[in-house]
Amino acid sequence: MKQIMLFFLFFLMTSQTAYAEFDIQYAIDQAKAGDSIHIPAGRYQGNFTVKKPIKLYGQKGTELYAQNDEPVLKIEHVSNVSIENIRITAKNKGIVANETDNLELRAIELKDIRVGIYLQQSRHIRILENRIIGNESHFAEKGNGIAIFKSEDVVIDQNTIEQVQDGIYVEEGTRIDVQRNKVTNSRYGTHFMYSSNVKVLFNTYLQNVTGLMVMMTTNLEISSNTISAHNGFNSYGLMMYDTQEAMVRENSFLHNRVGVALQKSSVIQIQENRFQMNQTALEGTKVDERSIIMDNQFTGNILTARSDNRGLRLIHNFYDDYTGLDVTGDGFGDVPYVAVSSFGQWMVRQPVYQFFVASPSVVILTSLDQQINKTERNLLVDNEPKLLSNMKEIEFSFNILQLVIGFIVFMGSLWLWKRGIRV
Repeated sequence: MKQIMLFFLFFLMTSQTAYAEFDIQYAIDQAKAGDSIHIPAGRYQGNFTVKKPIKLYGQKGTELYAQNDEPVLKIEHVSNVSIENIRITAKNKGIVANETDNLELRAIELKDIRVGIYLQQSRHIRILENRIIGNESHFAEKGNGIAIFKSEDVVIDQNTIEQVQDGIYVEEGTRIDVQRNKVTNSRYGTHFMYSSNVKVLFNTYLQNVTGLMVMMTTNLEISSNTISAHNGFNSYGLMMYDTQEAMVRENSFLHNRVGVALQKSSVIQIQENRFQMNQTALEGTKVDERSIIMDNQFTGNILTARSDNRGLRLIHNFYDDYTGLDVTGDGFGDVPYVAVSSFGQWMVRQPVYQFFVASPSVVILTSLDQQINKTERNLLVDNEPKLLSNMKEIEFSFNILQLVIGFIVFMGSLWLWKRGIRV
């Protein structure tokens, strides 16, 4: 009996609930402006509110979880608040900030939540190094990892987000920097609506429905991102709708159904990107003549480009299926490259045709297009395609498993051939 009592006391002393006596809300209410509140390790149930300039930071094992459907933590009508190193679990929203100035949220783990961080009418915000994990339910039942509404000067940096509706959603935002984040297994990796002065830099978008969705947004830079494996029926690496004044530069678009799609957009510059192993690299409808696709690399794509009757301006790009020569030695082809594909144009009008994109009949049709079809020669033409000798660097990625299997098949065939000769 004595041993059982000792074990019970030891369990109480080492349990995560050992600090249940610490009253977080009381500590917040009693704190003075500028105070730092250290929250001991343990699980704390409640709905906590911050309305004064303080810092909350936990230690390993500090967890806050919702008492009901209300947010775990509310930050309202206040400046200079910092929250760091806390785990949050909630059925609905994790953190809600409203009319907040100079807020920093760092190293917070939000798990099993519907909405991770919800921010509105705020400015000078830093959302750094957080991990946000949604749930396995349908996208219609999920919320966003980070949601920003009517806010300005927001930096979203080095966050990991997965299994949510939109990883990062921004509506009516100004001066928004999204950089070095990783978003996977969500609907849209990042989604902009009615925003301006936006930067999307050095992010990784992998296996979402669509990597980047940009709508009714102006003055945008998308640079140095990796956007890969968006292969659903309506998937895109990058979709830009009704977007103006955008620079898309030095990104890698890999293994997507469509690498980049432009719809009803103007003054878009797509430069120095790598398009590799996409079903369709580029798609354009209602794109103005001031938009250009220049100095990009197109390798291993089934279709280079398709468009409506306005076409797309292709300038000095490298195409792995270009068959022309460089007689003059200036590094550019002597005959134009024409991204002709009757089938590609049909897919613009009837997306369901995409299921036949790699069929033998379509391959033959595309080959014939290159020989006899003149329809798109004013729409999808690069008059001076860049050749390999003129490229600073061409990156090729190899599937190691495919390489090994190919080598085994080759060696097996060679062995059988030699054996047949001996027989």
